[in-house]
Amino acid sequence: MKKISAVLLSLFLLTSAFSSVHASETSISVGLNGEQIEFSNSVPFIENGVTLVPMRPLLEKLGVQVEWDEPTGTVSGSKEGLSLSLKMGSTSATANGKAVTLEVEPKLIQNVTYVPVRFVAETVGYQVDWNPTMRQVTLNSGQQSEGSKGFLWKVENKGNTVYLLGTIHTVDKTIYPLRHEIEDAFNAADYLGVEIDFAKVVPDELTKLITDVSTYKDGTTLKDHISAPTYNKVTAFLKENGLPENSFDNIKAWYAQQQMGNILAAKQELNEGMGIDMYLMGKAIQAKKPIVGLETFESQFEVFNNFADSLQEKLLLQTLDPSTLPPSAAEMSMDEILRIWKDGDDKALLDMVKTLQWDDDYFKGMQIDRNAAMAEKIKGFLNSNNKETYMIAVGASHYAGDFGLVTLLEKAGFKVDKQ
Repeated sequence: MKKISAVLLSLFLLTSAFSSVHASETSISVGLNGEQIEFSNSVPFIENGVTLVPMRPLLEKLGVQVEWDEPTGTVSGSKEGLSLSLKMGSTSATANGKAVTLEVEPKLIQNVTYVPVRFVAETVGYQVDWNPTMRQVTLNSGQQSEGSKGFLWKVENKGNTVYLLGTIHTVDKTIYPLRHEIEDAFNAADYLGVEIDFAKVVPDELTKLITDVSTYKDGTTLKDHISAPTYNKVTAFLKENGLPENSFDNIKAWYAQQQMGNILAAKQELNEGMGIDMYLMGKAIQAKKPIVGLETFESQFEVFNNFADSLQEKLLLQTLDPSTLPPSAAEMSMDEILRIWKDGDDKALLDMVKTLQWDDDYFKGMQIDRNAAMAEKIKGFLNSNNKETYMIAVGASHYAGDFGLVTLLEKAGFKVDKQ
């Protein structure tokens, strides 16, 4: 597996989220314990707020034994003492021996039987969540492990509580489930705070913003801002991945770097839509929990636009070949980053943050300045007279080290407790 550096990880949220918004408008996905269920040519759809999915692939994945009574059009299923029955075209059903009324009836469409996914999954013991931002249903088994540990802290002041959760923006299927303390903290929160509130994204406006900030407008192209050897490596990368060699000519080097990161992440089966930030935002929307953005697209884009051409070229090279990073950073693969999060490894997280200090301007823009601005907002939540509870979920790298949020809050006089 080709490695992606920790530096690349810290850049994912911006453009990955943008592509996710568009991808989510056209399809619905269903994940089981972090693995997406494949439905071949028959796709899930929503009717009156209820997600209907092809029955057979769903029940097979859930391990449900199925019986079909053709004369009555009734499906019966059982698993480990749990049972259900559904009748085509009828809202009458049974769940573990009890009669229930479905909001939408099962139906036969082009010889494919569709059933309400929530009813089926919950009846046989699965937790069901809906992420409207990603148009994604997630099914989690209660028989899984205790969950990924992650990084969670708690701060209290004047009757206010702030839970601080360090997230990973781009993950694979192994990151879930989260341990119950994280889920409990989310449930206790009145507000969810994230880097950017994607629930308020207007796709057309975001497209215009990205076009405005990421493209050259002075008649120059990418090859005018980076060296010829680097440009040749970029075109070779594009060719290798089946894209026109001039695909990046009109965009700035930092944005080209992020697009390459997305391509590499897809090859490693990493998914920004499964990212912890997006997962929590989906839960907040479902629970009608207000979301607060600590940053904006504009502020994050400004960080990259302020990088000199030479620094942007370094980012390109590091994405093409992580060995151009200092050794400690080059050795930080995505596999290791995922392990650090799942284990809640504080020392390794601090070491990862240290790898981001390979360039003073980079570290100042990506960490020091952003952390200071986020800390001020968190202090405002803690010092208010509203006696409210927040969960703040931002990238894990923002918490560790001398310039991290934990240290900044402690220096401001707050007691920060690891959970």
